[in-house]
Amino acid sequence: MGHIDYRRKTRAEVTDAKWLPVGAQVGQLANIWAGRGDLVGYVGPGAGGVAPACFTPATAEVEVNVDIAFGKGINPSDIGDLRERSQQFEWPKATGAIFHEALHARYSLWDIEGAQRVLSPAEFKALVLLEEGRIERHGLDLFPENAGFLRACVLQIVLADLEDEPLPENSQRAAAALAALTLARVDAGSVEAEDTEGIKASVIAQLGEDTLGKLRDIWLSAQTHDNHVDASGLYELARQWVALLNEVTGEDEDEGGEQPGGMSAGELADLLDALGEAADAAEVGSYEQLVDQQTAEEWKEEAKARQSDAKQQQEHERLAEECFGKGTGPMPETRTRSTLQTTRPPSGEERAAAVKVAQMLDKAKYRDRDEVEIHSILPPGRLRTRAMVQGAALKAKGVMSQAEPWRRTVRKHVDDPTLTIGVMVDISGSMSEAMEPMAVTAWVMSEAVRRVQGRAAMVYYGEAVFPTLKPGQHLSEVNIYTAPDGTEKFDSAFKALNGGLNLLNGTGARLLVVVSDGCYTGPEVQAAKRWVNACTKAGAGVLWLSIDNGMHARSIVSGTSAVLLPNTSKPTAVATEIGAAAARALTSVG
Repeated sequence: MGHIDYRRKTRAEVTDAKWLPVGAQVGQLANIWAGRGDLVGYVGPGAGGVAPACFTPATAEVEVNVDIAFGKGINPSDIGDLRERSQQFEWPKATGAIFHEALHARYSLWDIEGAQRVLSPAEFKALVLLEEGRIERHGLDLFPENAGFLRACVLQIVLADLEDEPLPENSQRAAAALAALTLARVDAGSVEAEDTEGIKASVIAQLGEDTLGKLRDIWLSAQTHDNHVDASGLYELARQWVALLNEVTGEDEDEGGEQPGGMSAGELADLLDALGEAADAAEVGSYEQLVDQQTAEEWKEEAKARQSDAKQQQEHERLAEECFGKGTGPMPETRTRSTLQTTRPPSGEERAAAVKVAQMLDKAKYRDRDEVEIHSILPPGRLRTRAMVQGAALKAKGVMSQAEPWRRTVRKHVDDPTLTIGVMVDISGSMSEAMEPMAVTAWVMSEAVRRVQGRAAMVYYGEAVFPTLKPGQHLSEVNIYTAPDGTEKFDSAFKALNGGLNLLNGTGARLLVVVSDGCYTGPEVQAAKRWVNACTKAGAGVLWLSIDNGMHARSIVSGTSAVLLPNTSKPTAVATEIGAAAARALTSVG
């Protein structure tokens, strides 16, 4: 357990400034896996010593040696965000090392110094050996999806530990220690039996199958110990381990002195060669395992997302049917107090404004994109470090495989897709003085969409939601409604509009136009933020037209690609601005 520094009581060096973001990610990731909130990450070249990572219980630090965990010469910008699952697959050795140290932080909570006082030196060493497989067994019961990451690194950790604390001189004790550090991990689920076949043969050659079977019974019992704050239940197992080896070797390890059956240089070399081959095999095998696992996880997430999207769309279509199925305007059973105040033909100035907006939409030249991901041997593209390491590992094992470490996305552009625009108009009391310009804006957008052969739908929302334009219809006149309602049902309005137009999951150019000051109640503000964000993520543009300075609306669209156009109380005067803003909203998500 050389990667656990239970002697140091002071903090490690200060992390270099350029590594601070990665250190913060390591700390957050380790806290999640450890079920704690106090762990901090120290990251940099040489951090943690010769192992990929190290844990210091006294200071709650997880140290990561980037030269070993990621590779020499790596820069923080090359790593990405380790909290993202895709990046964990990109750096399996580093992820496994962080996970392993987090398991020590979660399960090795017993009093180390107290155990040293109670146990003899040999018994304490045995306890430390048994602890490695124990924490991983419990950790994989909780996080089985991380098995491949452990497989990529644990035998590398063993090799590093042996630099800090070499194998015993006695060949039989050395074989037993190696078995505890490797074969026990097969039972824990950290490595596969195929990775350790050479080690197992070497161990049997030194100990015999009968002794190995007895040692296995001890480590299996240790792995079931689940009192993580009290190791006293492990003390007897550690004593059994030492007693068995004393019987096999014919001498008491704690007495020191001459070591019967001392290990020759050749025997040591054989054991270390077997360990090195096992570490290489485990690393190569882990890449194959993780590729399959990553594909399965991505498919599962995709299926889950599609199922969720389909369920959401079904709900929205039901609301759309309720909204648009009974005609346009406020129905008698609608809870809104809004009424149709005036209907008039559009003026020449308003028609001219619609023409300007249509021209701007036409000039937007929005391109719907088809994306294809290509892997290649040579640049350009994004370097896939994991593919490079996998190729090198396979080559070292004599497997001739051409790695394709460069990845790029090729986009095929489709000109002039169908344009779909959904318009939402606020009829709450705060909008009462602006209903005529809002009605003009609604007509202008409807007419502009018709002129570019698009499809539009429109809803008004206050205490209830009602349609003023069904999907595919044309608004022939300017309809001015009153705005007496005391609240705004933005959430219901968007769901109905999306159900009618499929703004979130549809194809072609899609634009949501919201005509409102954005002065809502708390729940509706959150709903507005959620749906605006969902639109921009789904590739649908958002244009927010506000009659005031946009103070409330700005807080809703902040952090998204939505376009806010304030002070639109005279839509005919700002028609060009509206058209340009609509074009920006479309192209900003393209």
